[in-house]
Amino acid sequence: MTQIRLLLCKDCKSTEVLPAYQGDPRRDTVLEYAAAKHQYPNGERHFGRLYPVEGVDEDRWHSDSSAREEILRRVWQEEGATGMEPWVYQAVDTLKDDAMQCWRSRNRPETCADFHSEKKRLAPPTAADRKAEGLPKWDKHNPAGQRYLCDYCPIRSVNEQKMRHKLGLYK
Repeated sequence: MTQIRLLLCKDCKSTEVLPAYQGDPRRDTVLEYAAAKHQYPNGERHFGRLYPVEGVDEDRWHSDSSAREEILRRVWQEEGATGMEPWVYQAVDTLKDDAMQCWRSRNRPETCADFHSEKKRLAPPTAADRKAEGLPKWDKHNPAGQRYLCDYCPIRSVNEQKMRHKLGLYK
């Protein structure tokens, strides 16, 4: 049974699964590769910890969601997470990555014609579940419940400033 290790990045609030390593720590290339992704643009590394996970191999980690969630809950609780489950941080990180990819695919514009457009609206895929529970359809016209991929984009603040300027809020 190959054991695993968890690499926790406190800055990204992310978790990566790494295989166990028994050799010289200076030659742990898997850890070096994984840790190299966690740094700021100025080259300064993020703060994180490495946890060995006893009695869990990669197959069990990927197949037993209840064990995985319990391990993550305990580890993040020990790390003093803000009380949110790790999947919340992972979801936000995924949205940030998707928004960054969208921005880069458009050659890093300073403004975006698709800002808060219909095709950038995030809608939950819960129609069947809501119907099965007898709940009404998700209200896509309720502005308080709307979320957009644009909300995670690096130029969000630029677009918001332009909208406020049009509304005369800076006079």
